[in-house]
Amino acid sequence: MRGNLLFAGVAAGVFLTTLLHADCAKDNDHRSNKNSGLLITDFIISGTQRLSSTELNRIEGPLTGSCFDESPEELEKRVRALFQDRGYFGVVVKSFRIKPGDPLLLPKTVTLEAEVLEGTRYRLAEITFTGNHAFSAAKLRSAFPLSKGDLFGRDKIAGGLDGLRRLYAADGFIDLMMIPDTENSSDLTINLAVTVMEGPQYRMGKLEILAKKEIADRLQAEWQLPEGAVFDPRKSSPAAFGIHQRRRATCTQLSRFVG
Repeated sequence: MRGNLLFAGVAAGVFLTTLLHADCAKDNDHRSNKNSGLLITDFIISGTQRLSSTELNRIEGPLTGSCFDESPEELEKRVRALFQDRGYFGVVVKSFRIKPGDPLLLPKTVTLEAEVLEGTRYRLAEITFTGNHAFSAAKLRSAFPLSKGDLFGRDKIAGGLDGLRRLYAADGFIDLMMIPDTENSSDLTINLAVTVMEGPQYRMGKLEILAKKEIADRLQAEWQLPEGAVFDPRKSSPAAFGIHQRRRATCTQLSRFVG
């Protein structure tokens, strides 16, 4: 009888442990620690002036069912970004609240409530560049998936800036810095001015491999950058980096040529 009770207790504990874990879709899991965080089960927006219920549902959708770190600041930033991605560049989150659900679940289930004043919806006027020398303004402009008159989407602007970083890095400008600046116009458009600080162009120096001969020979064969070539991070061997991280067996030297 005692054995049966013990078995029942263990089974109940296993069942309870199963219940305490909430599901979070892999593609919607943004947590840095998978053993903590929040699961948003509902997202309620109030206070908007011009948005229909259909538009609000589209804004609420990306957060609902997603998991995040337990950071109110990050979540409020994401709420603001959802509006800015749709052209509401000056959106104001007037109040933000995280309402807990079941505290025993992992991750914790919560409801988000945000009072938002969406403000004016802006469109793109022009994108201009200063300080660029390695690439023409037309080449840099092509990295932005926006045409004049399109909604000024924060995500598309960020994607364009990331495209510029990749473009410059592939040509050896790995110290690139950019300062984007916006100017709102009375016609409800925004001009984006990007100041570019290219920095020096790096080239591949001598590759030194401190390892057994068979490993060194293999890495030398896999390395795609000859000495003196423009340093492109995409052409550096993942195998070489992997061994360097695991065994600290390789050492690379970059030489820098200015101008």
